[in-house]
Amino acid sequence: MSHDSAKVVVELLGDQLSRLLRGESAHIVDYGSDLDPALKRLCETVDRLVVSFGEVRDFIQSLAEGNLEVVPPPHNLLASPFKQLQANLLHLTWQTGQIAAGDFSQRVHFMGDFAEAFNTMVESLEEKMRVENSLRAAQAKVKQLEGIIPICMYCKKIRDDGDYWQQLEKFISEHSDAYFSHGICPACFEKHHGEASRPEP
Repeated sequence: MSHDSAKVVVELLGDQLSRLLRGESAHIVDYGSDLDPALKRLCETVDRLVVSFGEVRDFIQSLAEGNLEVVPPPHNLLASPFKQLQANLLHLTWQTGQIAAGDFSQRVHFMGDFAEAFNTMVESLEEKMRVENSLRAAQAKVKQLEGIIPICMYCKKIRDDGDYWQQLEKFISEHSDAYFSHGICPACFEKHHGEASRPEP
């Protein structure tokens, strides 16, 4: 191969490398068959680099478009960190599904600041769910004491849903978290114990 032909091939190789550096598509160089062995090895290396960059570019583009199921290029070292990113994103997608199903134990331990924000969000969702469950439980208990309660006008017993009459204290204890502590009001104390508590003349 003449010196001029070799120079043309080198310039073509330089063009393709420059295209790669600019983020453009590069092409395999047609260098013929009568190259110097060293120049031929250089051409083959640049061709492999062009192919590898093309595979990685297509792979990354698919990931950027949200296609996490794209098959990564095999035996391509340039794609290795993006394969790890793909695996992390697939796992994150699964974790998000678990959280949506109510599993708030999921935590992310990669991706730096994103992991911290994600874990804080999950903790907030868990707390929100706890508060909502507590409110629902409280509303259910309040609802038990809603409506008209039939009470005896003489003994003050209450009729329950089974048509049984219960003491007021028992009914309220069974339908709420309230407990009773018995005492005597001043009027009743005077009525029932007034005579006994007065000093003798």
